[in-house]
Amino acid sequence: MPSLADIQRTLAGAVRGEDDTPLAGLVAGHGLDPAQRVQIHRNTTHLTLTEALGANFPVVRALVGEAFFAQTARAYIRQTPPNSPVVSAYGDGLPDFLAGHEPARSLPYLPDVARLEWARLGALQAADAAPVAPATLGAVPPALVPMARCAVHPSFRCVVSPWPVDRIWAMHQPDWPEGETVSLDEGGATVLICRPRGQVLMARADRGTLSLLFALEMGQTLATAAQAAAHAAAHSARSTPDGAADGFDLTAALARLVSLGLLTEVAVPQTADGSTPCDPLMSRATPPPEPPSP
Repeated sequence: MPSLADIQRTLAGAVRGEDDTPLAGLVAGHGLDPAQRVQIHRNTTHLTLTEALGANFPVVRALVGEAFFAQTARAYIRQTPPNSPVVSAYGDGLPDFLAGHEPARSLPYLPDVARLEWARLGALQAADAAPVAPATLGAVPPALVPMARCAVHPSFRCVVSPWPVDRIWAMHQPDWPEGETVSLDEGGATVLICRPRGQVLMARADRGTLSLLFALEMGQTLATAAQAAAHAAAHSARSTPDGAADGFDLTAALARLVSLGLLTEVAVPQTADGSTPCDPLMSRATPPPEPPSP
């Protein structure tokens, strides 16, 4: 007699579409063929997981249509079954799956649209944190600004794509202007995603600002983060056809991050030599303004 673990593994495989013959002698039919009972579980599982994927990736589903999405979901479910009972969090591997899914090759932007949707879902489910007020950075003594450290909002996510994925996503929203279209020739997008005030926001940014955020997230000082941002901005400029670059504007980038609610704390040393521990400046007496539209 197989162990309970063996039976569970066999049943899980059968539900995913593998051979259910080994279950024939283990399933009580009660008026139905054992294979029919397994099929009921299989259909329910695939329907539930397909609906979960559709809820997490509604734009991907809209782009490919219901029939294509159902077939793709079935292939993904067979290859990548959930490893958590929380089906609302299912689908983290779908973007990479789509990148290698032969039937989706005609839609090269589809994996990045899926990455954008997954990033939005991650931002929505992230921990809460109060953004700093606009005056916080201005309150830091100039001599201490280079040594300041800024905490990044836990909902921060980003997607870098050679396609205008944010506009592809936006055109499937109710407020998209009627008659407006998106051209794939518009070029790529570096998209910041966050949820600082209960609503998921998206905004485009340059590579320098993105590098600044990454460095701050790693706990780097503003001076070190600014160097990384300037290097990224220069490299990005060299990669463009005309090679034009005006340098990285740290002040403008920080103002942008504060306006989006992406910074939650500013910590500075109490002395210019940095010999004492950092104390956070939590200047939130005045609520930050609503961020500008992306």
